[in-house]
Amino acid sequence: MSAGQKTAEEFVECGFELASQYIKERFQRLPSDQRQRVRRFALRVLKDFELKKNEKLRAGAVRLIVALLPESFAIVESLLADFSTPLWYEVHFTMFCALDRADLVPADQARVLQSIRKYLRSIGTDAGFAAWKAGDLLGDKWRDSHTVEMLGELLLSARYASGRKAALHGIEHALNHATKAEAEKLSALVRKTAQEDRSIEVRRYAGLALEGAGCGPAIELPRVSKNPSALSNRLKGDTSHQNVCAAPNAFQR
Repeated sequence: MSAGQKTAEEFVECGFELASQYIKERFQRLPSDQRQRVRRFALRVLKDFELKKNEKLRAGAVRLIVALLPESFAIVESLLADFSTPLWYEVHFTMFCALDRADLVPADQARVLQSIRKYLRSIGTDAGFAAWKAGDLLGDKWRDSHTVEMLGELLLSARYASGRKAALHGIEHALNHATKAEAEKLSALVRKTAQEDRSIEVRRYAGLALEGAGCGPAIELPRVSKNPSALSNRLKGDTSHQNVCAAPNAFQR
């Protein structure tokens, strides 16, 4: 490995837990030829399975690509459309962690949001908490009136249960800071989902969200049971809901 290649690898690896703005500032301080080597190496990491298995290299490569927005939009959108190469879900999760709204002008923010809407409308798996993180981003870190409206639309329009559960998770977060009008609208959507969604898994998730068993406030009081531990046992048995609200290791990716 040449000195230039080694420097590129070290740069990418060091960025695995850095904020996008700081990565971009470090990148722009590099000489032009070194910037090209770093960029090429990051793309190589995301195409080479052996390199991609290295968590620090993988996360650093993804975070660099995100830091280079808007110039890297084509790469970001291509990566988000990939549901087949090994560790795609890790790439997606890290990407949603790395996106920082403050780094982008409004037009670029809108393009990111359209990509996330498209993603949640079509994703059909819970792998790696990637869909969960997309919903989390809309309801929390990127939350505004537009993303709140988007979550409500996705709750009804996402093709698969994974996308609708992700929208529910985002709505739980959004309810924590909702206006009265938003809370009424979102609460009505969650009730409707708990009763009418075509997936029993999504209906159950919505029912737990109504009771405040996840990341948001209670919308309705839990039904009284003759067995005092019934609700507790039911929640313990619902591992999918517990996981998406805790995801203890996910934030490290």
